[in-house]
Amino acid sequence: MSLSSRISVLFLLLLAPLSANSQESIPIRVAGGAILVAVQIKDRTLNFMLDTGSQSSSIDPSTATELELVPHGKKRIQKNFRDLVVDVTEVGPITILGTDFPRVELAEVNLAPLSKALGTAVDGVLGLEILQEISFKLNYSQQTLVVGPLTKLGKLGAPVTLRRSNGQFLVNTDLISVPTELVLDTGTNSTDLASETWYLLTKKWTPKQVVEGIQRAGNPTSPAILVCLPSIRLGAVTLTNQAVRAQTRSDAGAFSADDFRGILGSDILRQFEVTFDLKKDSVYLAPDVHYAIDPYRYTTLGIQIARNDQGMLQIMSVWNNSPAAKAGIQAGDLIRAINGQSIDSQPLEAVSSKLHAKEGTEVKLEIERNSTSSTIRVLTQTLLCAQ
Repeated sequence: MSLSSRISVLFLLLLAPLSANSQESIPIRVAGGAILVAVQIKDRTLNFMLDTGSQSSSIDPSTATELELVPHGKKRIQKNFRDLVVDVTEVGPITILGTDFPRVELAEVNLAPLSKALGTAVDGVLGLEILQEISFKLNYSQQTLVVGPLTKLGKLGAPVTLRRSNGQFLVNTDLISVPTELVLDTGTNSTDLASETWYLLTKKWTPKQVVEGIQRAGNPTSPAILVCLPSIRLGAVTLTNQAVRAQTRSDAGAFSADDFRGILGSDILRQFEVTFDLKKDSVYLAPDVHYAIDPYRYTTLGIQIARNDQGMLQIMSVWNNSPAAKAGIQAGDLIRAINGQSIDSQPLEAVSSKLHAKEGTEVKLEIERNSTSSTIRVLTQTLLCAQ
C-alpha cells in the first residue's frame, strides 16, 4: 500500500470545502508580522505560516515524527541566508482552502528558530506550490483571510504585476528613484535590501540616520543596518518614511547571490488589504483603513529581543550608540521585568510595545546577567524616521 493510501490527511483551513463560486472569511493570527493559520492533520490542530517567499511547503521534523510521516527522499532548498539539504515526505490527496491537491511534498525543516523569533509555535509553512493555486485576500489588522474566486473578493485595490523568477515572485519597486525587483515575502516581517541594491541606492542618496547592530532572531545572518527611505513606490502606490534593512552579502542562501536584490516583507504588506492572485502573477493593494502607524516604533531603547530555549526573554542584539548601549546593556542579558512588572508569561509583541514610548520616557529594566540581577533605567530616543 502506498504512503498516500496509508495516510489520511486533511488540512482544514476552512470548516468546509468551498465551491467554485463561493467565498468565505476565516480568522488568522498575526504574530510578529507573520500570518498563522490553523491546520488540522490527523486530529491535531497545528500552526502553519503563509509564506509567499518560500518555494516549498515544509513541516518541522519533530511534528512529522509525531504524525508518523515517513521521509521518501531528500531535497535541496534555499532560504534567505542558508542552503539546506532536507528530508521530504509526501501527503495526499489533500484539500487546502477548498482546492484539491493530489499530493503535497513537505520538506522537513527545523522551524524552532522561527518559533523563537515569533514567540509562538510554528509547526509548518505553506509555500508557493500551494499558495499560487488559490486566490485570497489578507487583512492584517482585522486578522482575516478571505478565499474564493477573484470576482467574489470585493474591492481589489491597485494592481501590481509580478514577475516569476527561479520559483519566486518579484515585485517592481522604486526605492526613491532607484528601480529594482524584490521578492514578495509574507514570511518575513521586514523589507531587506541586498548589498548590490544598497550600493546603487547610496550612489544617489545619503541617509540622514543609520542604525547599526541589527540582527535576526534564530539562525545567524550577516550584519545589517536600518535606514529610513523617503519613498517606496509599488505600482501606483507610494509609501513615505519607510524603515528598511540593508543587508551585507551573506555566505549562503539567496542573499549570497549576485543577482538577488532583496525581499519585500510584511512590514510593508500589512499596511494594505492585499489580494493575491499568484496564478495570474498579480497582487492588488488597497490601503487598510484600520492600519495604525505606531508613532513610537523607532522611539525606543535600541534592543532586539526573543524568547530563548528556556522561554526566557533574552536580548539578542543591542544597537550601536543607542540608549541601551550607553546604559551598558549587552546581548545575552535576560529581561525579568519591565517597570516593575514580570513579563515572563506575556506575548513577545506585548513585551516589545513596552520598550517604545514618547522620546525621553524612562523605562526600568530588571536585567539578569550571569545569575546576577540589576535594575537599569533607560530613556527612549528616536533612532530612525524622525519627523
